[in-house]
Amino acid sequence: MLLEKSQELVELSQRRKSLQNFVGNLKTIQTRQKQIADALATIQPLVEALKAFRQRGINNIDLTHKAESILSFVMNAEENLQNNSEWILDNKNFKGNILKSHIENLKATLEQQLSEVWKSYRDQQMPSTNNEILNLLAKVEAFKQTVLQIQIIDKKIKNVIYPKNNADFTICEREIEQLKYYWNSLSSDEVPEAVLHFLRAAANQGAPLNLLTSEVQDWINQHGISDSLKIRLT
Repeated sequence: MLLEKSQELVELSQRRKSLQNFVGNLKTIQTRQKQIADALATIQPLVEALKAFRQRGINNIDLTHKAESILSFVMNAEENLQNNSEWILDNKNFKGNILKSHIENLKATLEQQLSEVWKSYRDQQMPSTNNEILNLLAKVEAFKQTVLQIQIIDKKIKNVIYPKNNADFTICEREIEQLKYYWNSLSSDEVPEAVLHFLRAAANQGAPLNLLTSEVQDWINQHGISDSLKIRLT
């Protein structure tokens, strides 16, 4: 009887130890799962942005070096898990901090490249809305509302660091088209080309005297903006 009870105690002790080991292993696995999930959550929004860029044929974003370090980490983990399912339980094997570091480096690089590529793409698509010229034109009553719309849309577009997904990209593209519409209607329909040429020069380094034709001078006098312009004698 005593022997039987002793055997039962041993078995209970072993079961308890096994259960404790199971609970400990489960917590470790859950921790690993969270580390992987957090890494994916960090990078997923940037993947969506990258997809939106590539859908538009914008492919000049090089992630080879950063992506290779993460791929190597994943392939190493996969290989070791196939050989030993308990490999992931050892802190010396699965280095979550290294994965986090790789992901953060990739995130920083991708954000920087997306921002730079977006700015280049944006500037190619947008009209050159010189703000000094706009401020001059805003002094003309007939142009005030159009100039205001241009300035609002221009600022809104330039405040975008980069489109976060396809929907964001579509909104930006639509706003760029609106900007083109307002700018073209302002320049082609309401201001003579000779006047625009003169205004562009005057708003920067000053317009040379030969650009001040009688047509330009009449328009400037008519709209009362002569005091705001600079003219160079040479």
